[in-house]
Amino acid sequence: NAPTVQGALETAVKAICGEDVRVHGAGRTDAGVHARGQVAHCDIAKHFPPGRFRDGLNAHLRPNPIGVLAADIVPDDFEARFSAIKRHYLYRITNTRANLALDIGRVWRVPRALDAGAMHAAAQRLLGKHDFTTFRDT
Repeated sequence: NAPTVQGALETAVKAICGEDVRVHGAGRTDAGVHARGQVAHCDIAKHFPPGRFRDGLNAHLRPNPIGVLAADIVPDDFEARFSAIKRHYLYRITNTRANLALDIGRVWRVPRALDAGAMHAAAQRLLGKHDFTTFRDT
């Protein structure tokens, strides 16, 4: 029952198009996780000049911390979830005793000493392409 990016986008589309639409994202994030460069699509009947749909969405998304960077017409067979060709994840750790200010909620603060060598060695096992088929919904 919490606000979602999808819900905010659907409300914005309704405000500028007058249509109840479903916004389909390339993927979902867990609560508290921030997505950058997320791709989504929705099917609308109304035509907009270049840039106008994006600008309208952004106007109606205020004051939510959501920004639409681009909105383009795509082929009918485009599906944000299944047309995605890659995903990139960035996990940030800051090693400081001081409390976070600007990065609060976006960085894991570890106030004690870290063994960077051991962390680097362990991270090498994560590099490369991996098949996560077993972790997805059937």
